[in-house]
Amino acid sequence: MHTPNNISKKTIKSFFLLKPKIFITITFIPFLYLFGWILSQPFLLLSLSKENLSLIGTIFSFLLFISLMPKWFDYRWQIRNTWSTLGLNNKTLLNNLLSFSQGIIFALILLILILIPLLKSNYIVWLGGLSSEIILNGILLTLGIGFAEEIIFRGWLLEDLKLQFGIKVALISQSIVFSLVHVGFKIPFWNTLGTLIGLFTLGILCSIIRLKDEGSLFGAIGLHGGLVGIWFILNNGLINISKEAPGWLVGYGTPNTNPLGGLYGIFLLLISCIFYFLKFKNQIFKYIK
Repeated sequence: MHTPNNISKKTIKSFFLLKPKIFITITFIPFLYLFGWILSQPFLLLSLSKENLSLIGTIFSFLLFISLMPKWFDYRWQIRNTWSTLGLNNKTLLNNLLSFSQGIIFALILLILILIPLLKSNYIVWLGGLSSEIILNGILLTLGIGFAEEIIFRGWLLEDLKLQFGIKVALISQSIVFSLVHVGFKIPFWNTLGTLIGLFTLGILCSIIRLKDEGSLFGAIGLHGGLVGIWFILNNGLINISKEAPGWLVGYGTPNTNPLGGLYGIFLLLISCIFYFLKFKNQIFKYIK
């Protein structure tokens, strides 16, 4: 007799093994968002705002994602060391904390390099006001966005595409997807293009850092989360960027949307990619092999 649990396992396994494999890779996250949205609907009874309801749906989707990862790699690729494959259990806790801290420091350096020409050109007004709530939100963004997006893009998606097409295709493809899902196409084309290129390059850089760290994801989590969290703190109490600041310095669209979407930010990311690749190419190639 088939129990509901056995039926559920068979259904999940059948879905994960559908061909072609790339179709399931493409549709997996949209399916999770759909289920997350369905699970969030009872919260309508609490009269929550659309933003809070969307956040609850996203949290449900991510929890489903995490819970399904062991089955994903087991059923599709016969891989049982899921968390090591995703880059979360490759090294000791101390090494992971060190890599995460290095990522945070690198994010801070990149943002300082962006702020220097703005300060010299008097495009920044120092406000100096900072609340504990803003700091807490910045920390939550650093940990939440850094962990969630890196485990999805540089963890799951990179590994799944690598197993299907090889590391070169996987590295480029996940960076393309990463950039596309973050961009709103309501701003002018050239502004959108700058943001797309910046995010694509950030995706490449985070991938190189993960390869440099021998598969550990924590350096990339620190860099990505640090960029988001530190920039949030800066723009919500410490500084005010003039609307006259050029887009090539602060990114296009609104002045403080994404400084890595400006030409200067893209240049810094490209230099960082080249630096990390040349400095750690032996480690990178050793891990790839």
